[in-house]
Amino acid sequence: MKRFLAIAILCAGLFFSCSKNSGPADQSSVQPNNKLDTLVSMSAKIGACSFLTTDAYGYNVQTTQSGTATIHNILITGSERKNDSVLAFNLTINGYYGPDTYYINPPFVTATWYVNNQRHYATWGNIVIKSDSSYAMIGSFMFLADSILVSDGVFNVLSPI
Repeated sequence: MKRFLAIAILCAGLFFSCSKNSGPADQSSVQPNNKLDTLVSMSAKIGACSFLTTDAYGYNVQTTQSGTATIHNILITGSERKNDSVLAFNLTINGYYGPDTYYINPPFVTATWYVNNQRHYATWGNIVIKSDSSYAMIGSFMFLADSILVSDGVFNVLSPI
């Protein structure tokens, strides 16, 4: 009996002394059942450098009715703070009506990336909304800004609509 009690105390001590493994940051899930397998995210390559945001959000800036159609103006944004620098992306679609390819066409469809206070506006490219369920908006983007190619962009944000 003493041996069993000693083993039980040892196992309990090991169980409670284990620290949490490092892993993805605690963020809101985009899954309706709150699984943490697909967290909100935004990433891209700027030139040859990879960029992964520490946060990503979708906003419904304005909604209008046009006959039977509902038209949204949406903003998708993500940012990352590294050392003393802040990197950020802003994607806007004015006149969003559903999943589709939206070509850069300022001021209606814009893409901008920032390094601190320095802005880089897209002059060419697209934003592709692959799905916009009731809980998530998933898509991709690529654009050219100040002769720098932003490629392999993907996002998965809480649905702004």
